[in-house]
Amino acid sequence: MNPINQKNPSDPGSRNRGMRSRLPVAFTLVELLVVIAIIGTLVALLLPAVQSARESGRRVTCSSRLAELAKAAESHKALIGHLPTGGWDQNWIGDPSKGSDYRQPGGWCFVILPYIEEQNTYDLAATDPLAFVSKNVTTFTCPTRRGSGLLAASSSAAKNGGAVNLAGATQWMRTDFAGNRGAWASSPASPSATDVLNRATTFGFVGGVTAPSAYPPNDPESLRVFQAGTIAPVVAMLNTAQAAPGVPSLVAPTGGVIFLGSAVPPAAIRDGASNTYVFGEKYLPVALYAAGDAAGNEQCAYVGDSSSTLRGGQRPPESDVTPMTAELEGVFGGPHPGGFTAAMCDGSVRNVAFDIDARVHFLLSARADRQPVPPQ
Repeated sequence: MNPINQKNPSDPGSRNRGMRSRLPVAFTLVELLVVIAIIGTLVALLLPAVQSARESGRRVTCSSRLAELAKAAESHKALIGHLPTGGWDQNWIGDPSKGSDYRQPGGWCFVILPYIEEQNTYDLAATDPLAFVSKNVTTFTCPTRRGSGLLAASSSAAKNGGAVNLAGATQWMRTDFAGNRGAWASSPASPSATDVLNRATTFGFVGGVTAPSAYPPNDPESLRVFQAGTIAPVVAMLNTAQAAPGVPSLVAPTGGVIFLGSAVPPAAIRDGASNTYVFGEKYLPVALYAAGDAAGNEQCAYVGDSSSTLRGGQRPPESDVTPMTAELEGVFGGPHPGGFTAAMCDGSVRNVAFDIDARVHFLLSARADRQPVPPQ
């Protein structure tokens, strides 16, 4: 045996060196703090990426739901001959026995239910209205904004849905998407030059139009008088030519595709289905997400003409981070960074930037302005 490699058991230094080699290595306080700081920095760097990935996923889901609604509108158009109606007004919800045109008091969310595999929900409106309005249908919701469309029934909103009394409802379904009502559809009926340029408008009946308080008799003459007295003034208003924002020399019809009593056939979309909105996300301030009485979100999804269910292109779209003003109650917008999601009349879905040119947005909201849409 090589004496150089031998260990001397009697050598205390040899024993101490062996013991030291078996002792656990400990961190000093400074080293521990450094490690914690590094981990914190990594988390801070990764968290935005994780949040961005989650938002991307939510946005894809939102787009998918809007695409489903657009395809349902296409199916409705193919089967019935026209796009879904806008219903009557916020005092009325859907009635399965009233068809799908101007005689239907409920709005587009109601008449589209059978085309999104919600036939049972549609039928429930006739048998149990309270259960009907309080059933969650996630297709109408944006996951970035909220996971459920159910909110407390609004105390300020009318709860008497025509012949259907909703006074006992404690919660009802909301929609995060809106039909395209048009590029004007607003008050005052004869806007000043300043109104036109600033798009300082609000939604509502104009020109003496009064929403029905009772369903007319179901005979041809009564329905004709009802249509002429209630629907015709609205259609005339929506087709009134107005100047495009920022371009006073461009005067164009402003009618959309879903409005009070509407039954818009494909031939009426003269700008082309790919150049006209049918649905879009609606603007709702973040602070009002959970508020049952929030302006533009207080009504049940199944009511007729209301800023809760219909929006327009009279002003550019707004982000949900923007505080509410009276002029913004009727505009498109949404919770996603950079822009909102819109569905076109051909069933396609696209992301529209919040800073889209006001004239382009105006033209995309009008179905028959016959103006070329400038590239963005």
